[in-house]
Amino acid sequence: MTDSLFFNAKPAFNVDGEDINELIRDVVYMSVKEGLDGLKTLEARFTAIGPMAGQRAESLLYLDGRYLDFGKQVKVAIGAGSRQRLIFNGYISALEIHFEEGQEPEFSFCAEDRLMDLRMTRISKTYEEMSDQQIVEEIANQHGLQIEVDADGPTYNQIQQCNMSDLAFLRERARLLQAEVWVDAETLHFKTRDKRSGTSLTLIRGTDLMQVRVSADLAHQKTKVHVAGYDATQKQPIDEWVDEDAISSEIGAGRSGVSILKNAFGERISKRVMEVPLQAEEASVWAIAEMQRRARQFVTVNAISVGVADLVVGSSITLEQIGTPFSGDGYYVTKLEQLFTLAEGHQTHFEAQRAYIN
Repeated sequence: MTDSLFFNAKPAFNVDGEDINELIRDVVYMSVKEGLDGLKTLEARFTAIGPMAGQRAESLLYLDGRYLDFGKQVKVAIGAGSRQRLIFNGYISALEIHFEEGQEPEFSFCAEDRLMDLRMTRISKTYEEMSDQQIVEEIANQHGLQIEVDADGPTYNQIQQCNMSDLAFLRERARLLQAEVWVDAETLHFKTRDKRSGTSLTLIRGTDLMQVRVSADLAHQKTKVHVAGYDATQKQPIDEWVDEDAISSEIGAGRSGVSILKNAFGERISKRVMEVPLQAEEASVWAIAEMQRRARQFVTVNAISVGVADLVVGSSITLEQIGTPFSGDGYYVTKLEQLFTLAEGHQTHFEAQRAYIN
């Protein structure tokens, strides 16, 4: 069965389990944004004047709380026919009305996914003899979330959360391991990139890609990462070194920024000093994560495509017709915006990374 040749390109809105056709009719702008550190956000604007049910005269719409109000659950789907996908599931956190001379008034609302609860919870707490997985599980339980964790890491003697929101604290823990944080409905995910499963897509310049900029930049590349400290329990120094081997599985037959930097300019070493490890295992994990973070930034993509509802943060994409050094697979989507406007319809803006050139 094929999709209809003609379809409604507008996003569809469901509020507290009810499909609201009026929102489809009146929507003029919709933006759904997400990134590697979690918290998906929605902003939507609507023409705010027209007939209300049972009335002939026009009046202001959406201000009575019937459809849209604080705390209501909003789901947004977009796409044609069988390709329609749910792109947002969250809760309304802001309402706005805008008036401008000579223009129709516009009503807008903003919403955030379940990570909003973690963003708004700021505490101080000490975690003792716990791994990052156990810490994440405890935080998820406190917010009534299910949990999926897949990120290897050491067990720490003591970790302190000092007047931080739970979301900021999770992001800090994720940074140290190069893990990613996101929520899917009622499930909190905390996984390293190799454990995250996303969609796989091919995008072609001139067909799918309307605008694309690809850059290979050595500015943040390092040939080695060094993490040092002192293990008081073992009474011995900590001295961990990591090189290109930490990223070899993502390079394949290509040329990495690490190897190009070494050949062109010689050794360039990064000494990580912001965190002080208390065990060799901590230092090793942090050094690997830092090398991965830098190496993955070597090739960056900033692009606009026709609306692709299947594209998400974590998608693996193949880019074609963008030049020999850059074409091919291995790109990982790190930032995404699903955008709808009356003028342009549905577009997908995204950023992606790859650790090598061909």
